Amino acid sequence: MVDNLQSFDVQEIDKSLLFYFLKGKGLDYSQSPLLTGYFKHFIPSSEKENQFVRLKEFGIKELENELEILIPGNDRKLNGAFFTPTYIVDFIIKEIAPGENDTTIDLSCGCGAFLIGLLDYYKKTTQKPVKSVVQENIFGVDILPYNVERAKMLLAIYALQEGEILEENDFNIWQADSLRTDWKQKFDNVIGNPPYVKFQDLSEENRKYLSNGWRTVKNGTFNLYFAFFELGYKLLKDGGKLGYITPNNYFTSLAGEPLREFFQHEKCVFRIVDFDHRKVFDVQTYTAITFLEKRKMTVIYYDRIKDGQHPESFIKSVNGSLNSLADLNPKKWRLLKSDEQENIKKIETVGTPIGDIFDICVGIATLKDELYFVDTRKQNQGFFVKEVDGKQYLIEEAVTKAVFKISDFKNQAELIGNTRRIIFPYKVIGKKATPIPEQVFSTKYPNCYEYLLAVQEILTQRDKGKTIFSPFYIWGRTQGLTKHGKKLLVPTFSQNPRFLLVNDEESFFTNGYGLFFKDNRLFQHSLTSVDKIDVVQKILNSIVMHYYVSKTSVAIEGGYPCYQKNFIAKFSLPEFDNNDITFLRNCKEKDQIDAFLCQKYDLSIL
Repeated sequence: MVDNLQSFDVQEIDKSLLFYFLKGKGLDYSQSPLLTGYFKHFIPSSEKENQFVRLKEFGIKELENELEILIPGNDRKLNGAFFTPTYIVDFIIKEIAPGENDTTIDLSCGCGAFLIGLLDYYKKTTQKPVKSVVQENIFGVDILPYNVERAKMLLAIYALQEGEILEENDFNIWQADSLRTDWKQKFDNVIGNPPYVKFQDLSEENRKYLSNGWRTVKNGTFNLYFAFFELGYKLLKDGGKLGYITPNNYFTSLAGEPLREFFQHEKCVFRIVDFDHRKVFDVQTYTAITFLEKRKMTVIYYDRIKDGQHPESFIKSVNGSLNSLADLNPKKWRLLKSDEQENIKKIETVGTPIGDIFDICVGIATLKDELYFVDTRKQNQGFFVKEVDGKQYLIEEAVTKAVFKISDFKNQAELIGNTRRIIFPYKVIGKKATPIPEQVFSTKYPNCYEYLLAVQEILTQRDKGKTIFSPFYIWGRTQGLTKHGKKLLVPTFSQNPRFLLVNDEESFFTNGYGLFFKDNRLFQHSLTSVDKIDVVQKILNSIVMHYYVSKTSVAIEGGYPCYQKNFIAKFSLPEFDNNDITFLRNCKEKDQIDAFLCQKYDLSIL
């Protein structure tokens, strides 16, 4: 990026970027009435020119990127504006392959990255003049007026480089909210990088408008780009094509279910290029390129980036594996490459799903864990010690239970050193937990009660003050209060399988999921007894589970797949004879266990 621009305002920077770009390229903008008018009040100076000396190295696409970077932070948040890398723009346009007479629109064109990309495409594939392409083929809309101006100026400069002059009435680019426009025209193609705006960042008025007007935004915390998919498809002519780069969380998110239902109802998705957890540009999300077509299709061509592969090299080699649209569950899409489909089928059908064998449960939720946690290493006169605002409070051991915060432990060995306990203000009879009444609590555990009074104001503000907690010290949620037994704990996200065995049947856990053997099993399986839970642990920590969850789950940056219940419940356990169980129990070498299990599952993944 051009450096040291703090002394200029954004409009001045805009004009400086364009002016010194033109000067560096030896282009006479006075030939263009449009550009002449734009620079009418611009005053060149040697100071400014020194700041923009690097523009001599830029092409028109790099210039566009610089302008996108200058979008104010508030507009980025409210309007979801982020620039798109050139190689993504070129890939989408090449895949869409607009015809010589096609009309192509970007419904959130920003500074014109896709519009410039279209000009480049037509220059390489046709003999049409720039002026004709701009007049007949290229259309753009943006909600920000300065983006519309930038896009027009950049196209005018592009034309000037080709020896042509564009005038104001040549453009089909206008400032508007695409989602509120009364569209009369349809297009051969729709392309772009639609705005990513979270539900939380939308005004109440916009939320109501979108919820009432669009099929794809019916669930809770939707994202604005859902509606842009729907609008783009609506504006396509029969046989027309759409190509967007968007977040890939619509594959699996609850909010994305109406969008998935829309896609499956229309049978319009024909290709998805998934960047998985690799970031393509500087925005806190993981993306995919989705192609739609205005005709009915039965399969989706799907490709996912490989571990360690750079996005730019990935899209140069994409091919795609067929995923039947009928096989996709709108509750959650599970898109797989061809070899993965075969392997996943083996893993899920070789035996009994762990969801049938185990109750897979979330941990407890106090909504203020740190106030309830106590550390057994801090003791005084037989009491645990809690410190708040510089004052120490004593906590009776009898009012606490062991608790495992799963994120504390990297491996099984670390679990042994757990020192956490948690204040447990309940009385449990059978499978029912009831809060200890305040009068009884204050009498039986006076020290702990004194501490809880000291933090009462904080406790009452849990759940943003929407819930009345009575007594004030009860946990924020009732989940897991009576769930006991030996268990396997797993964090919600983990780079590798990390199922940890906890033998303490009375203990609780947080920050992940627990697997408890079901009390009533209607089937017999070699690994359904608690005494073999250590064997199950080795299977779940194997390369087979790692492969399974990395292909069927979602992941966060760095390659950390999600181990939520819905992503692991279908993983099945084969039948094992006594010799198999003895081997798994006694073997200490992970490589040997992995090789044994790959053979058992009939997989070639090592």
